[in-house]
Amino acid sequence: MEEPQESKVSKYNSGVAQLYRLDGLWKDVNNHSRSGLYLKWNEDLDRVWCELSRDLPEEEKKEDENKKIPTFKKAKEEFDKFDVKLKEQGSFQDSPPAGFIEISQEVKRKRNEHYKILMEKELFLRRLENKLGKGTAWEDDDEDNFD
Repeated sequence: MEEPQESKVSKYNSGVAQLYRLDGLWKDVNNHSRSGLYLKWNEDLDRVWCELSRDLPEEEKKEDENKKIPTFKKAKEEFDKFDVKLKEQGSFQDSPPAGFIEISQEVKRKRNEHYKILMEKELFLRRLENKLGKGTAWEDDDEDNFD
């Protein structure tokens, strides 16, 4: 007779640690975006993706349409589109030109496009964070709430 398998669940939950890491990353995102350091901003967003994507389901779950969490594969496809768009614009040019050289219109155009794409990428991740229940959107399912 075979013995039943014991469920192995961590005694410690890393959820709080993940929220602290995410908070630190979002602070970096804010600082680098405001400083015009687009390469670092993009790298920060990639780190946020790594934190969030591990909690995405492999298979689609039937849930309320408003709360539907995308599968890892579907979210990854959407996330990868941002990098394709960024590459189409060329490399990031975060360093200002030396001396009194004026920034060309082409560099300004590229930076403007990079900015828009990075904002879209950030919004995608913030919305994903909310869908996973780790962000600012919070819903109390407790029936014993006192309004």
